[in-house]
Amino acid sequence: MALAENRTVSYEDFLKLREASDDKLEFIDHVVYMTPAPTPLHQRICFKVAKILDGYVEDKDCQMLQGINIRFLDEQKRKIGDVIPDVSVFCNYSDIDATFIEDIPALIVEVVSPSTVYTDNIKKTDLYKRAGVKEYWIIDSKSKCITVWNFISDEQMIYHEVTKSYLIEGLSIELRDLFV
Repeated sequence: MALAENRTVSYEDFLKLREASDDKLEFIDHVVYMTPAPTPLHQRICFKVAKILDGYVEDKDCQMLQGINIRFLDEQKRKIGDVIPDVSVFCNYSDIDATFIEDIPALIVEVVSPSTVYTDNIKKTDLYKRAGVKEYWIIDSKSKCITVWNFISDEQMIYHEVTKSYLIEGLSIELRDLFV
């Protein structure tokens, strides 16, 4: 949910706002979005996905990270996003002590909450595509499906039984395991 519709802020003002707030704030195209605290179901799904991804990418020179700040830049190196995805997979990345990560994740996973449907499906999809993320999963626990965006070929698939990754060969997740 945007803090102020039709009001843009500078990145520097966003950082001041974030520092002064106890809320989870994200910055997308000069608009600040506040995300409420996650539900237990949201966190349970995040944990299950993170566990599966962590085990799968461990031997592929990739690592799974949860709830970290990622800064996205445009071609002119201007900050266009500062978000905290639920789960991210980085390949060939080693600086896990950084406060903000400016590398582009190969894969991002967001678990949709009622208040983040628009942001996750529209704003973040556009941001991640422009920033160079290769694959984006949107998990909807209400409809029990996962939308997978392959930004390399600009394809989208909606899965209801078994989700498959375009990017990570052989990676699939049984949805019934996530929603129990």
